[in-house]
Parts: sequence; structure tokens; C-alpha cells
Amino acid sequence: MIEVYFGLGANLGDREENLYKALAELVKLGPLERSEWYETEPVDIQAAPLFLNGVVRLWTEIPAQELHKCIEAIEKKIGRDKIIERTAESKQPRVIDIDMLFYGQEVINLPDLIVPHPRLQERAFVLVPLSELTLDFSHPVSGLTVREMLSRVNLTGVKKWR
Repeated sequence: MIEVYFGLGANLGDREENLYKALAELVKLGPLERSEWYETEPVDIQAAPLFLNGVVRLWTEIPAQELHKCIEAIEKKIGRDKIIERTAESKQPRVIDIDMLFYGQEVINLPDLIVPHPRLQERAFVLVPLSELTLDFSHPVSGLTVREMLSRVNLTGVKKWR
């Protein structure tokens, strides 16, 4: 089984319900555990509602590219329209966003899939919930552990939900 980490986020509609809908679909792909949800300020999105974010650890045997297609289908089922987002001038608020953070220790660099996620080490909204699931997982490119990456980011604006 491959240990895969996903970052989840939602800032439109019933954010918490959208995250739970994503979990209900992800569990069909393999056993999982999740972090708590965190309310966070939007990054790279102008004048947008606050996000709810979390991280999921999934164990699966599904190959990375096939898993990526499954994730896109889940996002579409919940209501995300990536075509509209790609044509907009800036990033848009979203009903659901599911990013593959790590696929075991693999490094993948394809036009539609880059793993590890290229900006995860800069994002407190990813690292804080990720740290609930693992502190010692090492980034396959930088070699930094989650604990080390977390110590390098500003945690302002990341608050546990409820």
C-alpha cells in the first residue's frame, strides 16, 4: 500500500459539508485518516471567503495518475469547475479543492500532476493539519521533515475549526 497525503480546502457553500462529501468519496479509494479542520485566510485569492482546510492520509494501491483522475472526478461531483477557474484572470474561490501533497516518496512531474505539491512547504494551512498526521515524514526532494517545514512558516491565520 502507498501512503498518500491530500490537502483539502473549501471556501464556498457549506464548507464543512463539502469537506465531508470529499471524505465520503475518498474512503472509497482506501482506508484513511484525517486531521481536524482549520479555518484559514485565502492565499493568492483576492477578496474571498475564509477556507476550511484539512489533510487526509490515504492508503491505496491505485497508481498516482489514475488516483489523480479519481480526485478530479470527486471534485467535479461535489461541484468544482476547473475549466472556469483556468479561464479566470486570478484564482477563484472554490466549493472543493483536493491536492495530492505526497504519493509515498515518489517525485512526479507531469503537465497535470506535480508531486510533491510544489508549494506545500510554504503553506501553514497545509502544514498545520499535516502535522497532526505525521511529523517525521520527509519531503522526497528537500529531505525536510514535516516538523522542520512547519517550524519555517508563519502560523498566523490558521485556527482550529470549532
